[in-house]
Amino acid sequence: MLRAIFRGKKRDWIFCLVTLLLCGALCFLPNPYAGDYAAIPRVQVEVLSVNNDGLEPLGIVNAGAQTCVVRVLEGEYKGLEVTANNLQNAALDKDKLFAPGDRALAMIQPTESGEFRVTMIDHYRLDTEGLLFGLFGLLLILFGGVSGCGALISLVLSVMLVWKVLIPLMLAGYAPIWMALLLVVVLTAMIDLLVAGFTRKALVAMLGSLQGTALTCVLAVVFGNLLKLDGGSLPYVVPLIAQSTMSLDIRTLFFAMVFIANSGALMDLSMDIASASEELILHKPDITRRELLLSGFSVGRSVIGTMTTTLMLAYSGNYLSMLMYFAGQGTPVMDVLNLKYVSSQLMNALVGSFGLVAVTPMTALAASVLYTRHGRGEGVVTPTTQEV
Repeated sequence: MLRAIFRGKKRDWIFCLVTLLLCGALCFLPNPYAGDYAAIPRVQVEVLSVNNDGLEPLGIVNAGAQTCVVRVLEGEYKGLEVTANNLQNAALDKDKLFAPGDRALAMIQPTESGEFRVTMIDHYRLDTEGLLFGLFGLLLILFGGVSGCGALISLVLSVMLVWKVLIPLMLAGYAPIWMALLLVVVLTAMIDLLVAGFTRKALVAMLGSLQGTALTCVLAVVFGNLLKLDGGSLPYVVPLIAQSTMSLDIRTLFFAMVFIANSGALMDLSMDIASASEELILHKPDITRRELLLSGFSVGRSVIGTMTTTLMLAYSGNYLSMLMYFAGQGTPVMDVLNLKYVSSQLMNALVGSFGLVAVTPMTALAASVLYTRHGRGEGVVTPTTQEV
């Protein structure tokens, strides 16, 4: 098994290492918006006891504050036992209640009087999240070898580029659509190279995916304008506008989010068709360009049906509680489909599905051209000549 894992080309492993170093470098990029709040130390604490007398029940939510006695488990104040406040917002999606024995993440600040001000943030989940990510990464590497390692690194790179590059640039006032498009281009190239190496397969997948992304971007702008969608349905949009002193264009931000959300599915489908076309070439070297093109169409038609349904289920699954609410109060479907936030998600899914359908012929055409030379199989790619 270990031999299979490290069977990848040395150049691919070197590229994985370089990309991993890039991810490490991105970790040290300073956050230009980090202020005094970010400088407050965060520590893991154990809840020893709680006092709920300060809670004010408002239906199924609470106002007021829960008082907790906690023990600090790490850092400069390890072992310290102090009283902490768990402030309530009367919001089910933000509030949490603690019980003795729980572990939580808390902010701790020494005061001028020598006491400590401790504020509970939420339950401590970093260890479980780290375990889940570690198990996922191990499975990827064991099964995929250098490709699995590249897929894992590409996941980390995507997170780092969004958090450390894209978001600060958009907060600084750069055009969301152009910044998002640049991010998708960079990520598509990096991810395809990490997964497929420096091969024609990676190039075919890139060409198909990027053409689909460009089309999705255009469709998002055109139909977003036709549907009169202004981005007002985005989560946290009101405090975000206030934070940016009304300078952020949430309409273009919404359009950018549409094609970012669908770019992963486009990468997925283009790589599927590129991989299938390569396998056809390897097992039938005398295949003609036309035959390879039609085979790519056939593979794409099979995948499109499930991928389109996947997008629709993903979006409807996220809003299942909302749909249950409308169904429970008997809201007509006509009303539901005309609501701004429903129209936004519907456009998101349909534009993404449109891009998926378009990616199939684009990728199949790129594969038929790059995998063959003269249309009748001459000079086809072989396992020893597939590098670019």
